[in-house]
Amino acid sequence: MENLQLVLLFLGAIAIIAVLVHGFWSIRKQQPKGYKQSPMTDINRDRRDADGFDNDGIGEVRVVKAAAAESSPASEATTNSRKSDDTAAFAGASTSTFELSQTPAEKITKTRVEPSLSSNNTDIDEQTPVQESLFATDETVTAPAQTAATQQSNHPAQEQAQVSHQTAEAQQQVTTEAVAEPEPAEELGEPQDVLVLHVVAKEGEELHGAELLPCLLTLNFKFGDMNIFHRHEDNAGTGKVLFSMANMVKPGVFDPDNMEQFTTQGVVLFMTLPCHGDALMNFSIMLNSAHQIADDLGGEVLDGGRELWQESTKQNYIQRIRALV
Repeated sequence: MENLQLVLLFLGAIAIIAVLVHGFWSIRKQQPKGYKQSPMTDINRDRRDADGFDNDGIGEVRVVKAAAAESSPASEATTNSRKSDDTAAFAGASTSTFELSQTPAEKITKTRVEPSLSSNNTDIDEQTPVQESLFATDETVTAPAQTAATQQSNHPAQEQAQVSHQTAEAQQQVTTEAVAEPEPAEELGEPQDVLVLHVVAKEGEELHGAELLPCLLTLNFKFGDMNIFHRHEDNAGTGKVLFSMANMVKPGVFDPDNMEQFTTQGVVLFMTLPCHGDALMNFSIMLNSAHQIADDLGGEVLDGGRELWQESTKQNYIQRIRALV
């Protein structure tokens, strides 16, 4: 049994060594050979052609400084010779172009001519162009004449200023009067007739405020005097009152804050004659409003005597309107 264990240990050691050797060999095989390890490197360096270049086209190392030092004296000599030739040519050109004369040249002085504010400058050189003074005055115009001309020129401006001031004052007075004096209100006098329409709920039912209030707002009614709703000339709720609507049940008023709990048997719409605006048009608006309320709340339209509204009743109301218009 012991011999078998030794044999197994020996075989295991051999296997481990074989694996390690194989691993090192594989790593060695995968690595590329360096340029220094290549056996062809020395051969390629020794093989050069007649011009001194090897197979890769690389020539021998040359020293450039020595060649530049040797060629510098010749280049300096060439440069000096060129400079001397240029100097001689410039000197010849200057002697041929410029010559010194025995008599000195006259000095030319340029004088600046300032514009004159007076009329006494008469000593001006004829050759020098002179700019005419923008501020020069004519000799024939005297001081009193200038004063009179100035006053005449300022006089229209003063008159225009006075006229504009008077115009502004007049406009301000007109505006003040217009604001202070409002238009007199149209006096209708005592009412001579009243047109009445009733909108009542059907038998056994009631009109609810939660449904009535949105309908009135749609028809441009506005809550106002006497705690009832009014229809004005303007749809926004301004202007003269055309007709009004009250509660049919005493005391005949509304409470807008409690319209959710409000119930009634009916409402009454009334219009006094004479009225503001077109009476026929106002009656037409009131009649249409009554029919709209009846349709929205499920009620019926009655006349002033609480009889069912008919076409003959409408014609009777129109005749009453025309009798007073």
